[in-house]
Amino acid sequence: MRRFLAFVVLFACSLPVGLSIAGCGHNPNNYCIKNGNAYGITTSQVVYVTMGPEVTGLSLAWGQTGNLGAPQAYNCNGGSASVSKYTYASSNLQLADVSPSGTICAGTWNRNSPGGVSDFTICTPPSGSSLSSFAGCSAATCGTVQITATGAAVTSNPVNIYVHPPITSITIPSQTACVSQGQTLSNTAGQTEPLLAETTVTGPGGVTLCSPSTISCTSTSANVGTIAYIPATASVVTINNTTAVTNPPNPVTGTPSTSTPNPNGIATANLPGSTVINATTSEVTSAAGFFSTCPPASIKLNINGSTTATVTPSSPQTVVATVTDTNGATITGLPLTYASTEPQNLSVSSTGQVTATFPSHATVTAICQPPTCNPAPVNLIGNLGNGMPVAGNRVTINSPGRSSNQIWMASTQSPYFSEVDLSTGGAAAPVRLPYTPNSMVMDQGGDTLFFGSYHELMTYSTLNNSLSKEVTGVPGVVLAVSPTGSTAVINDQLRQVIYLYSVSAGSFTSIGGVAFRAQYSPDGATVYITGIDPATGQNTLFVNGANTGWSQYPLTNEPAYSCQLEAAGTATVQAYNPAWDPYCGPALTITVPSVAAFLAGNSTAARSYCPNTNSNPPYYPPAADVGVATAQLTATADGNHVLGADTTSFSDILLGATAGAAPAGVPTGACPSFTGPPLALTANPISATLPVAATEIDQVVSSPDSSVAFVTYTAGAATGVLPYYQPVNTGAMGALGTVQLSSGAQAPIVGIFSPDGSIFFTGTSGDDLVHLVDTTTLTDTQTIDPKLTNGNGVAVPAQFLAVKSRSTT
Repeated sequence: MRRFLAFVVLFACSLPVGLSIAGCGHNPNNYCIKNGNAYGITTSQVVYVTMGPEVTGLSLAWGQTGNLGAPQAYNCNGGSASVSKYTYASSNLQLADVSPSGTICAGTWNRNSPGGVSDFTICTPPSGSSLSSFAGCSAATCGTVQITATGAAVTSNPVNIYVHPPITSITIPSQTACVSQGQTLSNTAGQTEPLLAETTVTGPGGVTLCSPSTISCTSTSANVGTIAYIPATASVVTINNTTAVTNPPNPVTGTPSTSTPNPNGIATANLPGSTVINATTSEVTSAAGFFSTCPPASIKLNINGSTTATVTPSSPQTVVATVTDTNGATITGLPLTYASTEPQNLSVSSTGQVTATFPSHATVTAICQPPTCNPAPVNLIGNLGNGMPVAGNRVTINSPGRSSNQIWMASTQSPYFSEVDLSTGGAAAPVRLPYTPNSMVMDQGGDTLFFGSYHELMTYSTLNNSLSKEVTGVPGVVLAVSPTGSTAVINDQLRQVIYLYSVSAGSFTSIGGVAFRAQYSPDGATVYITGIDPATGQNTLFVNGANTGWSQYPLTNEPAYSCQLEAAGTATVQAYNPAWDPYCGPALTITVPSVAAFLAGNSTAARSYCPNTNSNPPYYPPAADVGVATAQLTATADGNHVLGADTTSFSDILLGATAGAAPAGVPTGACPSFTGPPLALTANPISATLPVAATEIDQVVSSPDSSVAFVTYTAGAATGVLPYYQPVNTGAMGALGTVQLSSGAQAPIVGIFSPDGSIFFTGTSGDDLVHLVDTTTLTDTQTIDPKLTNGNGVAVPAQFLAVKSRSTT
């Protein structure tokens, strides 16, 4: 019986594999070779080990320590395998020693140390290495050593350890020409050249370790290893540094690696600009040099192939920008800053989409404005054209129709302001403020009114008709609010400080000064302020730019002004000053596009946004002096005129025109060379006698469509005469005339257009009313009583006006 059982067992285990009984022998699925036979390497065994950094290796200076990547063991299926212990080995223990835990020493570790000193804690530089007398590397002091790790009888790939003296600098040569978008940095033969091939590395005493003219840094014999190149501004250039192997080979299946390392430091131009390139190796980072992507030379704007377009609320239109660089190559993805001259009703997005909310007329422009476009470090502004603004042409937008209006009115002589909604026909409703305002400015969205006072800043929400904020930290005159409503220019005249106040953060930057006027560029990147430097008493232009910070420029074209301060008393004890004149002092205006700012004075002058080394400081250099006197100025939205007036004359400064020629506007495209002659504006002034007797010019106000402008003024014996001017684009003087306001009006002291340009609102002395002038017929059609009174209940004229559109229904 026993023999029978033994035979049965033997028979069963001798059957062919295909007929074997389950449970006999080994499972073939546990083996790497899948041929149905259970033999060879199992899937639980280690077949290969990887250790990093595989491609880049490790760069170590004498006496420096570093860590390798932890070894990774794999089975024949590419899955992780377990190894209990690794043993490390070095091809040269005198140059690169390795501890049992895999920590590398560029030199030798302490071993068998006496006195309780732990082994492998002190790294001694290689024998013969000396910093003080270093004259170059030798085989005993520099070299490339290979480190391996062995576990489960399998040895990893070798990792190169580059041992060298301490590195003192890493440099790349300066570019002599910019690189167009999508192109790579190339050598003189036009071949792509990795940055490593152009790099010079120096060691102690300025001794060159590798360079293009000695041992190339691409050579392993340079012993500096891989250098990582990182741009400070990533948008300018993409640099492909050497990468690690992503799919290691499988020696069992014969599958090779699927990744090939990139040449070290291939630099591909991205968006225009200049950036510092930082180079890092052996824990040393050096500002190696810079990279320049070619700046724009031309920005051509159109909507459906035209520079004029009609936009309605139901049909937004998109401005298309065609941009070419200084090599003539096309640039895509450029972060242009778009601006509209009537952003409340005709807004333009960051992508160029123009949307109409109410009827209006506007000019849309686009600028490549550093630092958001074509940026450059301060020391590289102008180099190869980077760091310089570039302007596109003008696109004229019309949104037809007519809307109603809502108007706000205030006075420096009244603690009240009032509002009238013309769509409902209601009477003015005065609202008392905590303090008598010295100024009133509305943000471009029409959502917030900013009231200045000697005591605090007051903001009022027009959306919910309530006082939204009182800020005691920034008292003074509100001169301007940025296009986004995020910042306000406020001047504390008693303390002689100009604040640039952040509405959301409640913080500010400041500069010392007494200010008269301020205006933001349409993109909000720059604010220009005229005033006086209290340190010198000199008339001064203050500028704050996103790329330049605060700067100031003495002005010689302006007369001395004796303007009353906005508050009486002292900086400690302030009081309301009834003699405050909000119109005293010189005006300024910014052209469309915002290439230049014109400054009123005995001789009207201009400064451009093109930096130039011939100016000190190099920002906002002089660009024109047109030789006519003006007290107040405005630039027309069509970009062709700067209109100005003083108490005796009215001037039309034709931009981009010589005598008798039609105006072409300010130049667009790229700025002149940073080191060459500065931008010079061509302008032809034409003047005529102002048809009123004024003691002070308060404003020159141009319509949204540039068809008409009005002059407001102060006079001792005015009779309700409102001067107007209708510019033409033929090179000649336009029509200068007057509108007779209704009986009782004396001087029109303030004015503002409705956003659709159909009405000019003007506040007048004498009757203390606001008159509505039809801009088509040039007639006074209606009056509003603002119901502003002083502390004694006596009516006073409106000195500040703000308007936003309302639906007619």
